[in-house]
Amino acid sequence: MAERGYLSMTQKIQVSRDGKTWFNSSIQDLRPETFSITTPYLKERPLVVFRGDHVEVRFFKGDCSYHFKTLVTGEAKDNIRLLRLAYPEQITRIQQRMHVRLPVALNVDYAPVKRDAGGRDSPDFTRASSVDISGGGMKLAVRQPVGEKELLLLKFNLPLKNKPEYLELPARVIRCTIIDLKTKTYHLGLRYDNINRRQQDIIVRFIFEKMALQKRLL
Repeated sequence: MAERGYLSMTQKIQVSRDGKTWFNSSIQDLRPETFSITTPYLKERPLVVFRGDHVEVRFFKGDCSYHFKTLVTGEAKDNIRLLRLAYPEQITRIQQRMHVRLPVALNVDYAPVKRDAGGRDSPDFTRASSVDISGGGMKLAVRQPVGEKELLLLKFNLPLKNKPEYLELPARVIRCTIIDLKTKTYHLGLRYDNINRRQQDIIVRFIFEKMALQKRLL
């Protein structure tokens, strides 16, 4: 049986029967041999499973994503209907969240972080396009060079399945590389500066949704 500590109360998880379509749920009860979760939903569609069915579960914890297979053992009741699953024999860490890079072109507005006479931020935004994105940073295609270590403010939308998410966060320029002399195109290697957990979770969720979609289309 897998070590304790990976699963916790109210933890957000995703459940699938085929490893392709994932339904959102959360853990509501933990016992030595089993754990119970809310009925998994994908938008308004519930996941239909029965006792004895095999399912896959994945979740994020710290800077990693985890995956395991388990068995539906029945139902439990605690004001709401809960699904009871067998505690997994093994939980596998499948990849580092921070370093998974997704090639994607997104409209990104960026501006150097400057202070006006009153000491307040006074950004002057320029439109650019992302080259790739990860939970730790992004590569941005721009038309003018930006100095290394300069702090930028980024604004962009991520088209998640349920709804678009607007993000506004600071990022530090790690490197600036000329890509095309004729078009004066530069690539900025950016690292997010003081990104919070919610913002990072949104970015990682977007990456995994896109990766899952690409896998289904192969």
